[in-house]
Amino acid sequence: MKLGHISDLHIFALEQTTPRRFLNKRLVGGTNILFNRGKSHSPQVVQAALDMLDSFGVDHIAITGDLTNLALEEEFRAAANVIDGITDAESRVSVVPGNHDYYVPEIEQTGAFERHFERFQQSDLPSYQLETGYPFCKFFGEDVALIGLNTGIASPPMFAVGKVDEKELRSLEQLLDDPKVRDRYKIVMLHHPPIRTGIRFMDAIGLENTAALNATLADTRADVTLIAGHVHGVHHGRLGRHRVATALSTCSGFALDRRADAVTGFYLGPTGCAVIDTGADGIISAVPLDPADGPFSF
Repeated sequence: MKLGHISDLHIFALEQTTPRRFLNKRLVGGTNILFNRGKSHSPQVVQAALDMLDSFGVDHIAITGDLTNLALEEEFRAAANVIDGITDAESRVSVVPGNHDYYVPEIEQTGAFERHFERFQQSDLPSYQLETGYPFCKFFGEDVALIGLNTGIASPPMFAVGKVDEKELRSLEQLLDDPKVRDRYKIVMLHHPPIRTGIRFMDAIGLENTAALNATLADTRADVTLIAGHVHGVHHGRLGRHRVATALSTCSGFALDRRADAVTGFYLGPTGCAVIDTGADGIISAVPLDPADGPFSF
């Protein structure tokens, strides 16, 4: 199976938005986007990345959160419209939310994200899904299972931490032990990576209960590959014995800077996506979206 991985689309849309909806955390975030990087958050940029994945002939596309910037209805609709443009999108795309998709408390309270994207979260084992819709599990052939988790929680301005609900972790543990799942190649998709990247300001707003997730996966019979976003770059690591890989964002990047006084900020590149091969070699390839000169013979 060839899986396309895309993350952190951060689609920005303000059409028909009223000022009243900015009397919260959105005021800070929206101002930052308008003055710094609005053009890189367009649906057209996301479409280019999806077209690239399609050109590689991927069987399925996993989107690991932050589809939107401010969790506005207009942004949810714009992101859903882009995804719907993929051939057989409902059966070929899986989606989990990120912290930007749960930007304010009302999103979790009303289930707004899931209302727009639940058709991409259908499960072959619905008995393990909580009322929230997570965890969901999709089977591919006889040997691959793709599992979706939710790490999105509303947080104060300038914070973007994530957490997997305790009930969701318990359900995940039971799902992983299901005979239909137990011996499959398992890919778990979530937004916040359960590893430290070395980017100081991003690690400070990472997954709060990494240890609990590690304990949940500890007794899994077959190894798990966890794919995530959030850090806008390619990082590979381990959670216990399980492999973790993050993907590029389609809109911006964070440079690896381990200095104690490293600047908190972003770059407009590199951007891109990833392709994951579940075959024996298990190759994960980062694919830049930005054009490059070449190819040149050598």
